[in-house]
Amino acid sequence: MTDESTKIDPFAALLRHLSQGSEPGEAVYEKLRMRLIAFLRLHLPAEADELADLTLDRLAQRVASGTAIQNVHSYALGIARMVVFEARARFAREQSSVEEAAYLQQALTPDPDTAGPDPEATDAALRGCLEKLGAPAAELILEYYVDSGSNRIEARRRLAQRLGLSLNALRNRALRVRAALEACVREKLALRDGRRPKDTSDEPSEAPSR
Repeated sequence: MTDESTKIDPFAALLRHLSQGSEPGEAVYEKLRMRLIAFLRLHLPAEADELADLTLDRLAQRVASGTAIQNVHSYALGIARMVVFEARARFAREQSSVEEAAYLQQALTPDPDTAGPDPEATDAALRGCLEKLGAPAAELILEYYVDSGSNRIEARRRLAQRLGLSLNALRNRALRVRAALEACVREKLALRDGRRPKDTSDEPSEAPSR
């Protein structure tokens, strides 16, 4: 039985780790938190503070578990990028009724002679295919389709600028990733139901090279 007094407090462990230099751990913590908030505001402004705290919580857990961290700032930014990806994936699922997010519903529309897909199976297939695409492609497709109206135009402009692409090049890349995602989900659902996957030979089958 574990003695409660021997348990490591993740927050205290993080502060000790951050205080290895000349500055107190608390001061380094606040600077790191502000840096994370600045980064997260570029991606999800409304949730930046909450996601920064989540990032720091995960960082503290890693430190407390004994993970070797050479550069804590770079490591924290890596966690923040994953937190952004997870938040966008969650938001995309919650906003499946948004106009352009309907492409997923269209992709998953069954043949007339078959029953509709199980929502849980569809969600599992989608998550599996997003993971198969890899983080860069999955993040691109989720960010490209997540907004609507004027917000969508501005979000895509920022995305294109960040990736160093023209809007037309960004659109073409998103369409290729979308085709690969749709084909993957169709195949997973067809295999699950014992059906032959729908022929998508006239569509791109792979995400663009990164």
